[in-house]
Amino acid sequence: MTRKKLERFAELKELPNVFDREQALSDEDWIWNHFGDRLPLTLELGCGRGEYTIGLARHDSGRIVIGVDRKGARLWKGARRAMEEGIHNAAFLRSNIEDLVECIGVGQVEEIWIPFPDPLPKRRQAKHRLISRPFLDSYRAILKVGGRIHLKTDEAGLVNYVLGLLQDYPAFIHQNLWDLYGAEPVDPLVAIKTTFELRHLEAGKTIKYLCFGFEETS
Repeated sequence: MTRKKLERFAELKELPNVFDREQALSDEDWIWNHFGDRLPLTLELGCGRGEYTIGLARHDSGRIVIGVDRKGARLWKGARRAMEEGIHNAAFLRSNIEDLVECIGVGQVEEIWIPFPDPLPKRRQAKHRLISRPFLDSYRAILKVGGRIHLKTDEAGLVNYVLGLLQDYPAFIHQNLWDLYGAEPVDPLVAIKTTFELRHLEAGKTIKYLCFGFEETS
């Protein structure tokens, strides 16, 4: 590991807007204790450098936005930027997405954003996709009634895969756009563009957007 990375990892432990799995497990109210209020909660999964997390938090100061990623070097960039810009309603959780239900309470989350996850196109990789069945089950557990999941991707195969999975759930599709920017007007939250998405657009790729939730069952 490079000296720069080591320095960032050391600083990461001191940043007040960064939490790790162990902290979350030791205090079930860690979110509310940090923010001091039970505002609506949004998660960005696989947040990387936190560009979408910061964009969502900047757009709505009355909402808590937490970016989740396992890679500390990426989180460091987002956490530093949030502090430098004075974005106090954003924080970051360093954790595997597999451990999400252990870190976030049941029924606490209003929205989950998953912008441009790794599509992992090979069949043997399917169980590792961020919207495979085990992940969907965990998201369903932490979502509030009426909560929504937002997926952005340039991979049509991934959208079709998710739509196929949702047939086995009491799910509701709120919006399914095969050409996001070909549909006007575009919701400003959906239109947030990360560096990764800008590269896709520059390459002439079409962005897909799927928003869905789970219906109540008796």
